[in-house]
Amino acid sequence: METFAGIEAFVCVVETGSFTAAARRLQTAKSSVSDSVRALEERMGVRLLDRTTRSVRPTEAGAAFYRHCQRLIGDVASARREAQAVHKTPAGRLRVAVPDAFAERYIVPGLPAFLAAHATIEIELIESAAASRLIDEGMDLAIRIVEKPKSSLVVRRIASSRVIIVGAPAYLAQYGTPQRPRDVLSHRLIGFTPLTWGHTWQLGKEAIRVTPRVMTNSSGSLRAAALAGLGLTAVPEWFVADALVSGQLVRVLGDHEAPASGIYAVYPTNRLLAPKVRAFVDHVVRDLRVRGLPR
Repeated sequence: METFAGIEAFVCVVETGSFTAAARRLQTAKSSVSDSVRALEERMGVRLLDRTTRSVRPTEAGAAFYRHCQRLIGDVASARREAQAVHKTPAGRLRVAVPDAFAERYIVPGLPAFLAAHATIEIELIESAAASRLIDEGMDLAIRIVEKPKSSLVVRRIASSRVIIVGAPAYLAQYGTPQRPRDVLSHRLIGFTPLTWGHTWQLGKEAIRVTPRVMTNSSGSLRAAALAGLGLTAVPEWFVADALVSGQLVRVLGDHEAPASGIYAVYPTNRLLAPKVRAFVDHVVRDLRVRGLPR
């Protein structure tokens, strides 16, 4: 604790440029700050500050040490805020990046109950099929559908997803039903630009490189094109579950399943799991379970 007090005093002196200003920031006596820094230098066996009657500046060793101390002070402050946040009421604006189709079908329908239970939280949905840059774009949380999330992110698996091949009954009646993975190459295909399956369909153990006749970057247009009978398309099963039940779309090549992906709540490792984030993720997990999305 004495060492950390010395580090905290040293950082304040470097940032304020004087022992007097550092003491004011730390709300302690100037002599206490001076003694803490001097004791730190003695323990380290190196001079960290050049002191004159007019200024205080870090030595070369002190400047290098200061850069490391900044990170240490930041980590301690983050740890303190995280511990304190556990007991605070979830509140504030929550910025969530989520695939547009998933937001429409599974996130938005559950928002009334969530907002009713958390009157002090505001939601901002940033909807896009492309993965957002969480830190650069200031996101608190993202929902991502991937086989394996990046190790640099903190994740919680909330559901599972599988890409399937579907077509409209009228299309299949006119052009036939594919029996083997490579049969899709003789069909009219609809592709989805933002994601990998726009050009490569994984059917069982085969990765089929496809050239869609229709390409779109809109999940709504992708669904509409399939329903209109423009061709076969590869889509997440949850995205067309209602159309499969109603018979508007038919699944084909069911014996050649693509690998399952996870649906994850993710946030950067350098962000606290604030109460508002924890509350929202817990709500989404419960809500998806009620809506029958497999875990």
